[in-house]
Amino acid sequence: MKKAADLLPSLVERLAGVPRTAPAVVGVSGGVDSVTLLDLLQRAGFATLVVAHFHHGLRGRAADRDEKFVRELALERELSFAAGRGKTRTRAVRHRESVEEAARQLRRTFLARVAKKHGAEIIFLGHHAGDAAETVLFHLARGGGSRGLSSLRQRAALDDTGLTILRPLLAFTRRDIEHYAAARRLAFREDETNASRTHTRNRLRHDVLPALAGAVGFDPVPALARAAEILAEEDAMLEQLAGQGAQGEHLETRRLRREPVALQRRLMRAWLRSRTKTEVDFETIERARALAFSSVAPAKMNLPRGYHLRRRAGMLFIERPRPTK
Repeated sequence: MKKAADLLPSLVERLAGVPRTAPAVVGVSGGVDSVTLLDLLQRAGFATLVVAHFHHGLRGRAADRDEKFVRELALERELSFAAGRGKTRTRAVRHRESVEEAARQLRRTFLARVAKKHGAEIIFLGHHAGDAAETVLFHLARGGGSRGLSSLRQRAALDDTGLTILRPLLAFTRRDIEHYAAARRLAFREDETNASRTHTRNRLRHDVLPALAGAVGFDPVPALARAAEILAEEDAMLEQLAGQGAQGEHLETRRLRREPVALQRRLMRAWLRSRTKTEVDFETIERARALAFSSVAPAKMNLPRGYHLRRRAGMLFIERPRPTK
C-alpha cells in the first residue's frame, strides 16, 4: 500500500505534460474515488476544473442526496458545477443493453456535453487499479483479446468527440485511495449498491478477486492492473500497424496471408471497420479470414447493417447495402 503522501507526486508524474490552466471536466459521483481525484487534481494545480455529476435515475432519494453533496462540494472548493439526469432503465430496454452499459453511455454523453460547453478537451475519471483488474477478469471470461482486457486505459478517446479521457488513479488501489482520504479527512458518500451482488462487477470485486488472492497468496489487483497497462500499449502498436494497411478500397488476399495470424485479424478488423463504419466481432473476423483464403464458392458473406464481403480475383471488397425504396 502506498503512503498517503506518495499519491500526489505519483499523480503529478503521470500527468506530466497535461496543461494545468486549461478547462478540464472531472466526473464526481460523490464516492471516495472521485472525491480523492478532485482533491489531488486541485493540489496538483489544475485551476479550471468543472465538477460534473450525473444522476442515473436508479437510486431515488439516495441519488438525490449524492447530487446535493457534490454540488455543495463544488461550491466549497469554488469550482463550476454541472449536473445531468437520465432514465437509465428506459434506455436499457430501448437499446437492449444491460443497465450498467446504459448508465455508462448516458454518463459519457453527458460528460461530452459538459466538456463542449466549457471548452474543455480533457475529462478526468476516478477509476482505480481495482476497476482495471475487474475489467481484465470480465473480458478474460468472455474470451476477449488485448483490446478488451485493456479497455480501461489511463488515456483514451471519448468515442468520436475529439475529447480525451484521463484516468490518473489507475496507478492506485482502493486501499491507497481510502488511506489518502482518511489522511486528508475528506468527506464522501457511500453508494449502498456497491455491496450488492446484483451487478457483475460487484461479484468480481467481492467474490472472484478475494478468491483469486487466496489461491495465489497475494493481492492480484496491482498485477492485473499492470498487465492491462502493458496490453494497452501493445494493442496501440498493433492497431497502428494494422491501420497503415487497412485504408484501401480492396484488401489483397495474398498480402493478407503473408502476415502473422494476429496481424491478419487486426488488418481484417480495421479494414472492415473503415469500409462499413461498424465494429465486428471475433466470429465475423474469422469467417472473413476463411473467405479470404478459400478457393471455392460462394465467395460472399453477410456483414452487419446489410453490407456484404466479397472475394474476386484475389481481392476482397465490400458491397454496400442496396437503398430501400
